[in-house]
Amino acid sequence: MTTTSLQLAQTDSAFLEEVKEAFKQANLDFARSYYLFATARLEENYNSTEIYAKYPLLQDEATFQRLKTLYDRHPHDEEIKRLFVESLGTYIGNHFSKESDELTNLKNTLMIDVSGLDIQDAEGKTLNTVLYEDTFELFKRIPEKAKREALYARVSETYADKVTPRFIELFHKENRMFADLGYPDLVSFYSQSSGHNLAKLGEKGKQLVEETDAIYSPKMAELYQRRTGASFDQATRADISYVFHGKSDEMAHIDRKFPEADLMRMARKTFDEMGLNFSEIADTVDYRSKDEYTRSVSDPARKTRILLDIAKREGKRSRAYVYPASVPSEVYLSVKPEGGLDDYSAFFHESGHAHHFAYVSPELSYPLALMGNNTVTESYAYLFQNLFLNKHWLMNVALLTEAEAIQAIRRSALNDLYMLRRYSSKMQFELFLYQGDSLAGKPERYAELLTRGTGFRYDAEGWSRDVDAGFYVADYLTAWALEAQLREFLQTHYGSYTTQGEDWYQNPEVGVFLKCLWNDGNLTQAELSRRLEYNDPTDVGPLLRLMIQNIDR
Repeated sequence: MTTTSLQLAQTDSAFLEEVKEAFKQANLDFARSYYLFATARLEENYNSTEIYAKYPLLQDEATFQRLKTLYDRHPHDEEIKRLFVESLGTYIGNHFSKESDELTNLKNTLMIDVSGLDIQDAEGKTLNTVLYEDTFELFKRIPEKAKREALYARVSETYADKVTPRFIELFHKENRMFADLGYPDLVSFYSQSSGHNLAKLGEKGKQLVEETDAIYSPKMAELYQRRTGASFDQATRADISYVFHGKSDEMAHIDRKFPEADLMRMARKTFDEMGLNFSEIADTVDYRSKDEYTRSVSDPARKTRILLDIAKREGKRSRAYVYPASVPSEVYLSVKPEGGLDDYSAFFHESGHAHHFAYVSPELSYPLALMGNNTVTESYAYLFQNLFLNKHWLMNVALLTEAEAIQAIRRSALNDLYMLRRYSSKMQFELFLYQGDSLAGKPERYAELLTRGTGFRYDAEGWSRDVDAGFYVADYLTAWALEAQLREFLQTHYGSYTTQGEDWYQNPEVGVFLKCLWNDGNLTQAELSRRLEYNDPTDVGPLLRLMIQNIDR
């Protein structure tokens, strides 16, 4: 190496370390700010603009251009690729931080007028207005189809009037900026940067819908008729939450075995038995002031890694989430518990994320620890969620009878197949969505694909509420395939023959194996599949085998 090239390499190395540290600190600020706003409700607004302003290096086009040059020179360097992709997202995000913040705050404060619909809260109080975020919970509590349809119409109309125009404006601005930066073909860009073969996933999604028609359609029609008393050809998007997650006589006795008060006991028993030391690394929090919060997270003696916020408070985000502020020492898990099978399932899903982040090696660089797509961490989350498809766990930990366990598994498996078909259809739609900047015909195509895939009639106007940035849908599809590979691996290597491997969760060696995976941070989807001896993250064979087996129990 010449002196000049050596000096350049050293200069690049120092630059990369500076960028890594800036991203790491910015993530810490974003995580804490979001938690205080969306969960603790100790901040009135979430202001990413102020956070971006603290890190001018990350906003500078020169940073992006330099990372792009390094990536072009070292396309197989995983750290550089992740830094470049994150830099591009940050650069674009900073340009539109004002619009993005306004959109986020608008959605989090959007009120839906429900006067005259006779809709009540959990305590039986008649509501006149409700937060948009809280309508997701309302739909599953409304048994009357006409009332669900009326509520859906109000939600759709209000969102289309207040939010969709701003979403579309931002959508076009971001697409044009990608083009200006040299990436006019977003499908090709995200395929390259994420490691997903998006076109292949679209084709696999189409095939999955076709191949599962024979088992899905009659089972779904039967469930819909039982839940609503109507024919499945009358099903709409307004019915989905109630059909799958609403209280029902046939599931009531099972839901009662998952009381809100028992959630943490069951989680601790499961994860401690698995060798994950959950009782030691996780603790519940309920901060009453910002001063209390700041003292807690800044305490060098704090040993808790997972901060569990399971408190109920007005305005708290209803959907569970995990946000790793600093791995492995500060991981937020937020959930608004109600009890019941679905509530437990959501908590176990987020616990998979939380455990993953809590066991990442502190020696790893920030890009390898947390950057990259979400595929692999989603596979860990679904592994824990899918304990609710495990008859052995349901009978021995949740204490269901065999008949109850089989009933719960069939219902959950059908819901999973619905989700698989829904996301397969979303994958096809998003590939179509990003073909050019024009939206002509695309909302209609959304409704057509989602209706075909799920059997529930989707409306064209709903597309803007159903698009995730950066082809997140591909992460989920691949995560489901990888989780099934992981589950089969654990059953084969750590379960017993007499239970068909379903007792794998009782083997503390599983904890050793999982912690070895987690220690290496955010693996690529290809690397995880290789370690599981499948060598193809899109191999859906295990997924279909396990899903069909559970539906047909």
